[in-house]
Amino acid sequence: MEAVWFTVKEQRWKIGLFGKFSWTGNEELWDSDNCTISIARTLKDQCLIVVRSNQTKYSHYMQKDVVLRYMLGFEIYKVPHEPQTETYTARNNIPEKRTGPKERWVLQLDDKHWIWEWAQKDKDITNSTIYQLYHEIVHELVHPSINPDNIIKAQVEPQSVELIPIIYQPSIDALKNFVREVHCAKEPQNPDGSYTIEVSVLFENERLRQHGILNSIYECIRRLIYGRTMDLETFKINIAKNPQNNTFVFEGIYSGNNEINADSIHGDKAPPPPPKHPIKYYFMNQNHPVVFVNTSNHAMAEHDTNNRLWKWEYIPWLSDAPIKLGSMTRKELEASLKKSNS
Repeated sequence: MEAVWFTVKEQRWKIGLFGKFSWTGNEELWDSDNCTISIARTLKDQCLIVVRSNQTKYSHYMQKDVVLRYMLGFEIYKVPHEPQTETYTARNNIPEKRTGPKERWVLQLDDKHWIWEWAQKDKDITNSTIYQLYHEIVHELVHPSINPDNIIKAQVEPQSVELIPIIYQPSIDALKNFVREVHCAKEPQNPDGSYTIEVSVLFENERLRQHGILNSIYECIRRLIYGRTMDLETFKINIAKNPQNNTFVFEGIYSGNNEINADSIHGDKAPPPPPKHPIKYYFMNQNHPVVFVNTSNHAMAEHDTNNRLWKWEYIPWLSDAPIKLGSMTRKELEASLKKSNS
């Protein structure tokens, strides 16, 4: 399906002097172009709209052009009205990117979300991409056909048959807390066919937010202890004989319900053994469990605690991804980092 525009009504946010994230309370309309729309169903059988967008940028870390992928998901509950024609100015709150005023074809999903495209001459609204999306969404709301399996659908090429997690992280992170590498190390298989994958995620930095005034001291401590400022976090994926019993283990890094500002979260640290968390979401199929990085110290969970924010969507095996995919264990990765920093 062709790309469309997407508009969300949301508050403006800001980053404070010491890195703390906050909402301003002032709602505005935020427009994004070149978006694709897909539909999924949650385990509670709610209709989920998934919006994706991307942009190409040069990465000094990867030494090439990479594609930054973004995702925002939200549930809808009521059948929307038919698409309408109206006059609109895109990105009205960003003067240098304003387009219009001119006519657009728009589908309003609720009081906060719109999908639309510019009206085209010599073409009727009923033959538009927006009208096609309208029919698909209405049909799914009135005659549910998608399996409520919490599998996040996507058109991704090439596909991967390897067990590799997909990682989501709030894309507001202007303080370089983003992902650089993902390493998946498979442990020996058990007699019943089950096995464990150790996943190590390397981040560019670990910038404090809630305690941002202490960040310089914290960086010095990390340099003394680890010889680096890059942050390394590790979790495990337990693959059972029955996929319904697959679980995560986030020992010492479980976020619970903490959000992006939290910077000292170390859930599931004690007492041993750490709890197992059922995998809530998959990407495309059960080879790709979904993990959410929820706090600024990179505590994670199987669920999203920052659902109002756009996410970076890290798909590690793609050649144009902004991250490296490897197979080193945590121990091997730590040794490699020490060697490169010595």
